[in-house]
Amino acid sequence: MAKPTIEWRGEVAYLSWSEGGKRWRRSAGKISSSAAEKIRSAKEAELEHGVRILPRLPTVRAFLEIYFDWYDAEHPTTGKKLRSECKRFIDRFGHRHIDKIKPKEIEDWKTSRLMDDEAAPETVGKEIRRLKTAFKVGMEWEELDVNPVAKVKAPRGVRDVVVEFYTLEDLKALYEANPARAPIWRFMVNTGMRRGEFAKACKADVVEYGTEKRIWIESISPKIRTKSGKKRDVPLNEGALLALSELPDKFVKCHADTLSDWFTEDATAAKIGGTLHRLRHTFCAHLAMAGVPLRRIQKFAGHADYKTTEMYAHLCPTGGMSEVQKISL
Repeated sequence: MAKPTIEWRGEVAYLSWSEGGKRWRRSAGKISSSAAEKIRSAKEAELEHGVRILPRLPTVRAFLEIYFDWYDAEHPTTGKKLRSECKRFIDRFGHRHIDKIKPKEIEDWKTSRLMDDEAAPETVGKEIRRLKTAFKVGMEWEELDVNPVAKVKAPRGVRDVVVEFYTLEDLKALYEANPARAPIWRFMVNTGMRRGEFAKACKADVVEYGTEKRIWIESISPKIRTKSGKKRDVPLNEGALLALSELPDKFVKCHADTLSDWFTEDATAAKIGGTLHRLRHTFCAHLAMAGVPLRRIQKFAGHADYKTTEMYAHLCPTGGMSEVQKISL
C-alpha cells in the first residue's frame, strides 16, 4: 500500500493518497509542517486499519482562506468586503470540518443573526449567498464534495430598504465630470447592465428588430448566463443610442473592478457619491416612475427574484403602460 503524502503549494498543505483504486487529494489548509505530518500519519493509520480517523473535508476556515486568496486575485478591490461578510460565519463554524456541518445548524445560525444580532434580513441574505458561492466554487475545484449552505434559504420577507438612485441633474454632473467616460455611464444607466455584463459587451451584441435596436446581455460562458442564469435583451432608448455611437466596438478593455474604480473617481468629482451599482438602481427607479409595470422591469433588469423588483414599487404612479422608450437618461 502506497503511503499518503503531503504536498505543498506555497503555505498550503495538500494530503494525497490512494483509495478504492482512485487517487485523492485534499487541502489541509495553511498549517505547520508538524501538523501536516500528524494528518498524514492519521490518514495512513486510517487506510491500514479501515477505520475513519480524519474528516473527509477541511475546516471552514482552512478552505475559506484558500478561497479568499483566489478571490483576491480575481477581484482585487472587493476581497476585504468578502472577508467581512463571511466573518460571522467563520466565527461560528471556522473550526468545524465542512462535511460535519448540518443544514439545521446553519439555519440556527441564521436565526441567531436575525434575532440575537438584530442583523437586517438583507445583510444575512447576502452572507448566505456569498457562502453558497464559495462552497460551490470549492466543489467545482473538486476540493469539496458537499456544499453545507446549499439547502439554506435567504431570510423571508419583503425588502424594506430605501433605494437610492440618481436624478437627471446628478447624471448631468456625472457626464460633465469626465466626458471621456460619459458614454460608459450613459449606456449602463439606460440599459441597467451590471458591471460584469458591460465589461464583456460589444457592438456585435446589438441587434435590430425593424426600426428598433436591442442589446443581448449574456455571459461569456454558455453555462452561466447573467447573474440570474438567463440571457435577456433590452431595447436601446435615445440615451443608450447616443452612448452607443460614442463607444468602440469592444465597449471597454478592462476588468469589472476597474469600472467600479473609474466610477468612484467620476462620482467623487461630480460630488454625487454612490457606487457603480447605483446606475442600475437608477435605471429601474426611473422606469418605475415612468409607469412601466414591475414585471417588465424585472425582465429588463434580469432580476431572478420578483422581490428584488418590488423594491421599486413605491415609485410607481397609478396607472400607466410606459416602456423603456419613455426614459432617456
